[in-house]
Amino acid sequence: MVPDNHSMKSIWLPILLIIILFPELRAQPSSNVDWDYEIRLMARELSARHPDLFFSTDSAWYNLAMEQVIKETPGKSLFQVSVRLQQVLAAMGDAQTLVNYHFLVERSRILPFECYWFEDGIFILECDKAYESLLGKKLTAVNGVPMEVVIDSLATLLVADNQMVLKNQIPRMLTWFQLLEYFGFASGNDISFEAEDASGKTISQNILLPVELGEMVSIEPPVLPLGWQDQKAFFRAQYLEKEKIYYIQYNRCWSREAEEDYGSGASALFMPSFKEFEKQVYPVLKKKEIDKLVFDIRFNKGGYAEQGTEFIRKICKSLPRDHREIYVLIGRATDAAAIINAVDFMKNTEVVLVGEETSGKLNFFGEVDRFVLPESRLIVSYSTKHFVLVDEEQPALIPDLTTPLYFEEYSRGIDPAMELIRKR
Repeated sequence: MVPDNHSMKSIWLPILLIIILFPELRAQPSSNVDWDYEIRLMARELSARHPDLFFSTDSAWYNLAMEQVIKETPGKSLFQVSVRLQQVLAAMGDAQTLVNYHFLVERSRILPFECYWFEDGIFILECDKAYESLLGKKLTAVNGVPMEVVIDSLATLLVADNQMVLKNQIPRMLTWFQLLEYFGFASGNDISFEAEDASGKTISQNILLPVELGEMVSIEPPVLPLGWQDQKAFFRAQYLEKEKIYYIQYNRCWSREAEEDYGSGASALFMPSFKEFEKQVYPVLKKKEIDKLVFDIRFNKGGYAEQGTEFIRKICKSLPRDHREIYVLIGRATDAAAIINAVDFMKNTEVVLVGEETSGKLNFFGEVDRFVLPESRLIVSYSTKHFVLVDEEQPALIPDLTTPLYFEEYSRGIDPAMELIRKR
């Protein structure tokens, strides 16, 4: 199986190297672009290349929408045009078909904080020390505009098949000043955020641009929950002797071997070997007393599905016949190949799904290809294949046991999913 669009940054390496090495191929100023030609070319190419571009929206609406964007281009920046085009593509309903406006986000205009959408709201988990008053607070407004209104506008850039799509993507989008400016929530060289603390007291914090990062401060739970401890690891495993739990975290459907076969190959030596990882896992499955096997893919955005498919088949074969429960942890970031792997587990043996709904659907478009528009140098991604995992269309893979995460739990180092598993 060809990797999906979430595979690895290495897939972008050839494109980025070309753009860096050949300046004439870099994005041109919007005023130098023949948008009539460029946008109509994009519309034709997507119609021709996508396997079913009009599966949810008809071609007449699509062509009219593209013509409307052309009329709006005078006086607009390249970023503004790309965002407007993304709104049209989002309305088409395929999350993998998009304009990569992300490359036009200016680093000096990325706001200096990171947030997460918990069950009880969007909270700041990390920020520049200069704005420490926001740390651990729930965001409620941007320049006086209620957060709900801001979210509704940002959501027009996403294919929101379910609420988890928004919970997964919106927190990062909130830090892009250019997006907030595009929707009219900000202007000039500063922006104000309102937030409230645990007692409900409201504070207001002004952030100046351009951003000059200083010391960063963050919420530090006494102990990070097991699943949050090393999200950067491609894959890892840990045997919890006291509880007889074997915990496998599978964060990336990628590896040194996948990079050699499907990537550029340039980064392979810097990636972990999946074959070596497997050599560590199977002996534990056969020799250790395991009451509960936990397979955590909550932070896995996809990649090369067949790596996980074969791994799961071998896991199920290696476990003793009298083994107890298998738990598969899923969440808002679980997508594409990771969803395929969750279904692989369900097909091979009895499992209990724990966590949150996935952002991705069970039947989805994938195996992404790209083309570059000749004048603007905008990169356009599009799906080449439709994956069907279930007969009936479903908006998400839904857990058997739902375990929402609240900010207060996270701040105390509690992982509701693992706590539930431990108690069963």
